[in-house]
Amino acid sequence: MPTTIVSPELVGRSDELAEILAAYEKAAGGESVTVLVSGEAGIGKSRLTSTALGSLPGDPLVLSGGCLELGAGGTPWVPFVAVLRDLLRTWGAERLRAELPSDGTALAAWLPELGLTPADGGQIRLFEELMTLLDHAARDRAVVVLIEDLQWADASSRELFVYLARNLGPRAVLLVGTVRTGDLVAGHPTRQLLGELGRRAEIVQLELQPLSRQQVGALLSAIEGQPAHPVVSAEIHQRSAGNPLFVEALRASGTSPAGLANLTTLLLDRVADLSPNARQLLETIAVAGAEVTDDLLSEVCDSEPDDALRELIERNQLVATADGYAIRHDLIREAVYGSLLPGQRRRLHARYARVLADRTNSSAALAEHWAAAGEPALSFQAAWRAAAVASQQHAYDEQLNLLERVLTLWSAGSPAQERVDVLLAAVEAAYAAGRSTSGVAYATEALAGLDIATESARAARLLGLRGLLRNRIDNSGIDDLTKAVELVPPGADDALRSRLLSSLAYLHCIDGLQSRAQTCAAEAYELARGDDSLRAAALLVFGWVDDRNGDVQSALKQYADCRAAAEAGGDHYTYLTAVQWAGLTLNKNGRREEAVALIAAAQQSAERWGLGRARGSMLAQNRAYALFYLGRWDEALDVVDDALADGPPPRHDAALRFLVAQIACRRGDLDYAGELISIAEDTFGDRRPAAFEHFFTSLRVLVLAGRGELDAAEKVLADHFDKVLASNDILYYETAWVLLVAVYFERLSRSHRRQPATRLTEVRARLADGESRWPTVAAVLRTAEAAESSTLKSWDDAVAAWRALAEPYELAMTLTAAASAALATSNKPGARLRLTEAQALATGLSAKPLLTEIAALTARAGLAETPVVANSYGLTARELVVLKVLARGLSNAEIARELFVSTNTVATHVTRILRKLSVTTRTEAAALAHGTGLLTA
Repeated sequence: MPTTIVSPELVGRSDELAEILAAYEKAAGGESVTVLVSGEAGIGKSRLTSTALGSLPGDPLVLSGGCLELGAGGTPWVPFVAVLRDLLRTWGAERLRAELPSDGTALAAWLPELGLTPADGGQIRLFEELMTLLDHAARDRAVVVLIEDLQWADASSRELFVYLARNLGPRAVLLVGTVRTGDLVAGHPTRQLLGELGRRAEIVQLELQPLSRQQVGALLSAIEGQPAHPVVSAEIHQRSAGNPLFVEALRASGTSPAGLANLTTLLLDRVADLSPNARQLLETIAVAGAEVTDDLLSEVCDSEPDDALRELIERNQLVATADGYAIRHDLIREAVYGSLLPGQRRRLHARYARVLADRTNSSAALAEHWAAAGEPALSFQAAWRAAAVASQQHAYDEQLNLLERVLTLWSAGSPAQERVDVLLAAVEAAYAAGRSTSGVAYATEALAGLDIATESARAARLLGLRGLLRNRIDNSGIDDLTKAVELVPPGADDALRSRLLSSLAYLHCIDGLQSRAQTCAAEAYELARGDDSLRAAALLVFGWVDDRNGDVQSALKQYADCRAAAEAGGDHYTYLTAVQWAGLTLNKNGRREEAVALIAAAQQSAERWGLGRARGSMLAQNRAYALFYLGRWDEALDVVDDALADGPPPRHDAALRFLVAQIACRRGDLDYAGELISIAEDTFGDRRPAAFEHFFTSLRVLVLAGRGELDAAEKVLADHFDKVLASNDILYYETAWVLLVAVYFERLSRSHRRQPATRLTEVRARLADGESRWPTVAAVLRTAEAAESSTLKSWDDAVAAWRALAEPYELAMTLTAAASAALATSNKPGARLRLTEAQALATGLSAKPLLTEIAALTARAGLAETPVVANSYGLTARELVVLKVLARGLSNAEIARELFVSTNTVATHVTRILRKLSVTTRTEAAALAHGTGLLTA
């Protein structure tokens, strides 16, 4: 058997664990319960029961036994003999003899070493004696009897298990059985046992299901000790079909030959005892590569496969679908396929190919079967035709795979010009599929085979596509797009020039270059001449310009017009981009619920159109940001996780992870947030989009400040604000978020002002023009004004602004600051009211640093209920708070300001502290506090 790395945690079985615990608690209360845990091999039955029984409270007596694989026709009673031996080890021989009948026992043969006197009485006496022993054991403490692998139980053991389940009654006994359902063929006696017990209401049945993709990710994370990559999680989930054993085996095997060989052995063990006909049919279906329809299978098989099909389904190797059959686990399919001899594979593939060729000449399956059958020419023709069909069906990943097969099978004698045609089609498919690196490679190869002077139009198309693809990788596509536009002068090909100009304008938008974007888009729109697809591409840029200027209604109208034109022109990519950018506009203007709904619908369209990776990942990012601002952080993380599992282009991947970093930072996981920031830095390099640069700065400051690196955080802010003030252009919404972080940073480092007043004042002045256009900008300015004035009224105004935007995190932050302002005027009831709301909001977000700040402020102000604090000096909780501040070297006046009390009150506390500590100076008090651990009390 292969060696696998087993997860240190049980993942995805919390509900089942809870049910077993509930059954045990009922049994421990004196009412016996039977639990049946069933599922296929490797699903985690034994892991679940061992984890559950190992965590039961009250120190129960656990007695266990397992059935042998050949038990049904071998020695009877095997699992229950093991149970009795467990009891013997617990009680010892003397007590066990005393508990058994003195005139002889039906259990004598089970323990021959004890020399017990045998007694007749048949099976019923044996059952009753075992029940009596369990009854007596349960008088001392609750008893758990575990019988594993009931599918292999002998007839006598099955009958005894049923007898106990029916008759244990009012005893503190939990009876647990595990069953591998995949080994139960029709008529198997354990099927009858399950059916009989299943009709009893008091039986708890737990049928374990495969793990979800998220649970597979959690399992891999537990094994690796760090978050698993979503793409890896998705791939392993797909290959393992969520079976935990296969997940662990795949994780352990990696790509090493020994590991893969061991994994294959593990998988083939699952099918080793099939009948010859069933094994042959399984091999035939494995060659199909995926689900096989009933009629196709009938034509490929030499004889009617019904009996073999029934066996495979009953043995849990096949699942019946609406139209045919599929092997339950793709890993098993791969193992069975790999075990075939080369000649067997070729013959079966050829058989499939001939049957399929009579039905169609353009299917991907036909191309694959001809290739595996050793017919490359036939495979080439089928793949080329199938690629065209895949494009029409928006199956761009499949189209690219087929075109890659065509290129692989390309004959050396074929015209180079035709290869460029295939490469161009591959670049277009890669662009639509979001496979940027492959697309750049194919575009580069195609350009190398072109004479740009004589084929400028095709070269321009390739350069334009390569520029867009490069932009997804590292934001470096401007040069390619600029050169592409130059290759198509006005009048040469107006439609192509319009498309290229819109693409160039799009990249200028990404870089925040408004005037250049507007100039390119204006010419593109003029050249469109009524072509809906070309008009849509230009309208997209017009919408962005209006959004940049704060004209929300005009921007949304432009995006709506863009979507209408794109839909009419069949340009799905531009349609989805318009939704993405419209979602940004809604988000920036506080209409986040609208953004979530709009983008969620567009994500479904992206999947339908085969653009899930190319556009779906950025749609997911915008939807997740809207959820983030709405305080639905866990939902946002789920959206990001789903998008990452699709393997988006590098820049999209980094942008999605950056949102995860935003949440991690606010939840106090600064190391993880820092790692994700580094990923973004490495991916974007020095070519970060202008809008992203602001968010990047704000998050870096939050992480640095959270780590206590205040000087570094100060420098990052200062450098960024200097750039903002030196620029003639300003991104109002994005800059506002950096200003908000600066305000919070000032509060964090309140020992002295970190940013010169003139710098923050100038930034606020630059943002003033955007106050009426972006409600978020207005809320940030209210917060900055409140931080400057420190009055309760100003902070309440900031609170009102964030409340109107329905942003719970910023609302909680401003409520906390408002509570401080209330305390400064001795308004403790007002402070308590605000802190109570802030704490509820922060708790819902799991925002640990904010919760810590709220708790500290509550304690300093004496607003919390006074706890009993154990210390040998008799200090009260309030006196301990004062001592901790005093030990930092603060004067009475400084302590009074921090704790929101009068100087006289502080003096009284200090006097009492010195007396209770039996010291005469504050320095002595601080030294004693440090030395005795009072500061950590």
